Amino acid sequence: MSILKNKTKEKIHQAISEAETKSSCELIAVLTQKSSDYTTITLLLASLIAILMPAFLLIWKPHMEALYIYEIQVVTFAITYLLFSIDKIQQILIPKKILHKQASAKAYESFMALGLNQTTNHQGVMIFVSIFEHFVEIIVDNGVSDKLPNSIWQNIIDEFIIDVKNGDFEKGYIKSIQTIGEILKAEFPMQKNDKNELCNHLVEI
Repeated sequence: MSILKNKTKEKIHQAISEAETKSSCELIAVLTQKSSDYTTITLLLASLIAILMPAFLLIWKPHMEALYIYEIQVVTFAITYLLFSIDKIQQILIPKKILHKQASAKAYESFMALGLNQTTNHQGVMIFVSIFEHFVEIIVDNGVSDKLPNSIWQNIIDEFIIDVKNGDFEKGYIKSIQTIGEILKAEFPMQKNDKNELCNHLVEI
């Protein structure tokens, strides 16, 4: 199922195409709803609560039958697992550091899968957004990073994250693409016989 409307995707496509007419770099925009299902963390939390449950039960009722404790333990695990699988609850329970680590791993995986590391001049640039984690990352190939420090992208990322939290992906992408386009135009102007090696449309994964 598409995350964004076709009209928004077309605007993003146009913005990328325009940026690439000014620079030799290849620019791709990527959007995902969620970078991980966090099954391992959900299982760990549910298991931990289920394991601790007998201790609380025995404090409350020291002579409770073992079978009854086991049944409560199983039910507790099932309920907490289902509860912790809900996105809103995961966003509260899972530390931001873990959320961002998972999203960053997904970003680098996408960078490789989409071939941004295989362009002729090694000048691939990817804007990656993961909605669930409120995460934005700009990844560049070594042809770009050799000339531009990673810190140059941070202000763009910070502003885009605000747009992601507000659900305004169109504004975030368009503004970021235009800003990145101007930076790339200055450092990597269009070359003769330059070819468009990668797609210009928004990639939803």
